[in-house]
Amino acid sequence: MTFYSPITTTAAAAAAAAEHDAYMAAYARAAARAPYSYFDQHIIRTDDGCYWVADEGDYETLMQDLVDRIVHTVAAGRSDES
Repeated sequence: MTFYSPITTTAAAAAAAAEHDAYMAAYARAAARAPYSYFDQHIIRTDDGCYWVADEGDYETLMQDLVDRIVHTVAAGRSDES
């Protein structure tokens, strides 16, 4: 009996690992900033597989294009509603 399994090329595996590393670096940045911020930290993915962190307070209103690219949000750690 023959079993077939999907073939993962070394280049595809390396690209997936690099994208995962980029996401984890952005998550670490967002998690480090969130406890000291009054604004949520959004992790945004670009078309080329890079990730960056947008502090919600940096922009008046996030453009719809950015909103559509948010892959994760880390909640703000501070509140001024006391």
